[in-house]
Amino acid sequence: MTQKGSTGLSTVLIIIAVAMVGGFLLWLYRTSQSLEDEVAPVMVEEGSLDLLALSQDPAMSVGKVADIGEVAVLQSLGRGVFLVQLASVEAEGEGTAYPVLLSPDLIAGNTQVYGGDVVSLHGRVYSLNDSIRGQWVEAGAVNEAAAGSIPGITSFLLADSLEVQ
Repeated sequence: MTQKGSTGLSTVLIIIAVAMVGGFLLWLYRTSQSLEDEVAPVMVEEGSLDLLALSQDPAMSVGKVADIGEVAVLQSLGRGVFLVQLASVEAEGEGTAYPVLLSPDLIAGNTQVYGGDVVSLHGRVYSLNDSIRGQWVEAGAVNEAAAGSIPGITSFLLADSLEVQ
């Protein structure tokens, strides 16, 4: 048999628990309403990289904006990725092969770049690793046959604008 007062106590505790949860949800709602609608990221621009700065230390260039004028395209790896020479067009000899990924807007605009072209680029430098290389192949930006030609360098340039010279 149950005691007469035990049912009343559990009902009171349930009502208190529901009231506390309701109060907590009300507090969360009011707190969220007092926050700004949109928080814009703050990015500090330290000036843009040129070809010389990028070629000296590609790994330390991650996160920076690059504005590169007249660089030679070594090889196209597919519809969205190509390799450029990290040396000026006037310099003798070959520089390091550096990967450039075209932005979705450039790919959608059917921008074509071929080996031997000279291009001017503007974009941001990002980290490059094996999983990103794999994603390029899966997305079709790099042809499967050319996947082994992606250099083992630690960064790449995502080109927002490109001009073929």
